[in-house]
Amino acid sequence: MYLTSASLSYWLIQRGILAPSAITDGQFAFQELEFHNRGFRVYRPISRSLYVKQLREFDRPNVLCLEREAAFGLAVARTDSVEKLKSRVPAFLDYDSRHHAVTVELLQETQNLHEMMERVVTIPESVSHGLGSLIGDFHSPDCVQLLDSISHELCPGSPPWILSFHVNQGAGSLSPANEQFLEMLQRDDALKLNLDDLRSGWQATSLMHGDLKWNNVLIRETESIPDWYVIDWEMVDRGDPRWDLATMIQCWWYFWILSTPPELLTNLDGLLTHRRIAFDETRFSLDALWDGYRSAVGLTESESQELKQVVARFAAARMLQTVYELLHIQDEISVSAHLMIEMSRRILENPQSLPEFLPGGSP
Repeated sequence: MYLTSASLSYWLIQRGILAPSAITDGQFAFQELEFHNRGFRVYRPISRSLYVKQLREFDRPNVLCLEREAAFGLAVARTDSVEKLKSRVPAFLDYDSRHHAVTVELLQETQNLHEMMERVVTIPESVSHGLGSLIGDFHSPDCVQLLDSISHELCPGSPPWILSFHVNQGAGSLSPANEQFLEMLQRDDALKLNLDDLRSGWQATSLMHGDLKWNNVLIRETESIPDWYVIDWEMVDRGDPRWDLATMIQCWWYFWILSTPPELLTNLDGLLTHRRIAFDETRFSLDALWDGYRSAVGLTESESQELKQVVARFAAARMLQTVYELLHIQDEISVSAHLMIEMSRRILENPQSLPEFLPGGSP
């Protein structure tokens, strides 16, 4: 059964999420959203508002993603020792396995980090530092132990698919642009060796969000320190938290590329020469992310510098995944995608060749 505007209220009552009085007293309103999954915002003026997500397609991969998100939400709710994580995740309320729907707390008056950057070209330093600290906390025994309550089928600890995309494309067809992208990868022996090297060094030892990009961080601006939350835990896994850190870092790289006029994106050296003010004005928040992680993990200066090279290479691989996502419905590889591929190639080969893109790099 697909939830609809007509059936949603009855379903919420049936699940015990809402009392009948919430409907009869008029303390209930909702908004249907159009995303890759079905979404409903349920507004309750005198109580906690809700967000309901239901799958559009009930195929096995999608069902596993939703089951993973539900298992993680339930594990966080039941684990008292992960208060830091719990304070940054929407409260889990219900999972309907029959109808493939998850209900969590609705975080009102928020925007994601990508929307914030488009509007004001800045991320509060406290948010960036806090995100880095949270990723560092993923290494903690309490966060690792939380995964023990989730089945191995849901959290197998596999390396990200992009690291083996050049040898295994999985099921389904590729867009014409991604066919070209794949051919480009398969012709580049150095690029393939670097991806193989990252895959062989994968360390599935900690909690990992799996898709920690700007769109999955919500922020609520306040008069003091902003509130922020991490959402969409469909890809949570036992993995390598350096991938989460790398995913966040490549968001800055992608933003810097997009903030440069298209006519100046002829090559990577041109990007460095003609970059817009946003490139340098947002560097402080990238540095704060790294400082937050470094402090949480307790790295020395030499350990920090060594790790930075590894994370930069992971970020370059994640940038290749972003290229794939951009080309998913395209016929040709765009100029900006070519630039991202070249940037990834150079950083994978030698991160020190592009210090401008690294945390703490030269402006």
